[in-house]
Amino acid sequence: MKNILVPIDGSQPSRNALQHAIDIANAYSAELTIVNITNADAVLDSFDVFEDMTDEKVKDLTKLAKDKSGYVLEKAMDAVPENLTVHTVQLVSTPEIGILSEADKCDADLIVMGRRGSHSLSEQLLGSASTYVLAHAKCPVLLAHNKKEGPYRRILVPADGSEESLKAVRYAVEFAKADGASVTVFHVANMRDLIAEETALDQKKRGLEDLTDRLRQSADRVFALCKAAIADHKGGVDIHFVANIGRPGPTILKKAEKDGSDLLIMGSRGRSGLTSILLGSVSRYITTHSGLPVMIVK
Repeated sequence: MKNILVPIDGSQPSRNALQHAIDIANAYSAELTIVNITNADAVLDSFDVFEDMTDEKVKDLTKLAKDKSGYVLEKAMDAVPENLTVHTVQLVSTPEIGILSEADKCDADLIVMGRRGSHSLSEQLLGSASTYVLAHAKCPVLLAHNKKEGPYRRILVPADGSEESLKAVRYAVEFAKADGASVTVFHVANMRDLIAEETALDQKKRGLEDLTDRLRQSADRVFALCKAAIADHKGGVDIHFVANIGRPGPTILKKAEKDGSDLLIMGSRGRSGLTSILLGSVSRYITTHSGLPVMIVK
């Protein structure tokens, strides 16, 4: 990991995200790019009618926005240790487009951003910019709205055998090396999916015990794929493989709470990715409801 991008707006969630990014940059000796984006839509909304948009007023607003942006970046720089290489960027754009554009420009290996709610009913718990960036970013995205409490020690990685989840497992193992963390690969077998695959006649022939055996077989298959995926990556990382039965989203969060996990790393979509074209239903549930930092791997 060489380049980490952190959008910051002066809010507490973005300041918390910056601290996560600083710690990761220290662990990887990576460079930080801190970007503050003046929302172009908000600037335009300040004019009641088009006729009010005179050159002088636009110039005054631009200067005001630039001064405010400079102040936000200056305060952010106060938190960055001198040993890190840091770049600061001021943009006038919409937040989500500005973040993705700057990520491409600096060839970001990771985007770290805070999470804030919005006024949209469909995005009450996950802000619109975060939703868009999660769906469209080319690199992993870490949503880290809480304060950083020391290094990551327990990483939980949901796995269902899909290529996306195997990427997440590999990424988690490499990430754990830098922080000295342990990794738990967690497979949630969904009884409903297995039952749905059978006809009514099959269900009469097969008892609950048989379905339980099939759930165990499902976990064995997934873990075999995971172990093969990280065969050359383990490097002394403490890795555990655990399976459970239930609805994936709530079961994953319950496991994270029980284990005292301090980071969730998961793929953007699982095997049921078609149910949500840009961000899988389980990933969306986790990023919306988790109180922990969540990293989505592409």
